[in-house]
Amino acid sequence: MRRFLAHTILMASTAAVLAITGVIISICLSDFSWFARFGALITGIGIVVLNRPAIIRQDILMNIKMSTGLSSLDPEHYRRVNEPVPDAVVEDRRSRDAVSLFGPVITLTGTVIWGFGDLLNCFFGFLDNDEHRLTNRWSQPLTD
Repeated sequence: MRRFLAHTILMASTAAVLAITGVIISICLSDFSWFARFGALITGIGIVVLNRPAIIRQDILMNIKMSTGLSSLDPEHYRRVNEPVPDAVVEDRRSRDAVSLFGPVITLTGTVIWGFGDLLNCFFGFLDNDEHRLTNRWSQPLTD
């Protein structure tokens, strides 16, 4: 399970599949509130991606300038000194990508879908007058 949660590309793909599934279900049921619900799941995936360093139990490494003039986190440094790139450096690069790019993009996308996805009902004409009256009837004063 940890391996699945730490695989950023797989998690991003899962988020994309959830978004597509949400759109398909919403169109089939003529209700984009389902798309908004899937946005909540996408936001959860984004939060998991943001927590990749904790999932793999390796903090982001410190950047140290080496004798080659390159960073200790740059795989090119290890190629120049004819050493294999350490696994920790590879994982650090993946964690940095997850925390700085993939996690925020997935989380923001999921949040926007979650917050505004149901407004697509108006765009696609899925909101009819009876549903609109039903949602507004609680604001009407009670009459005997």
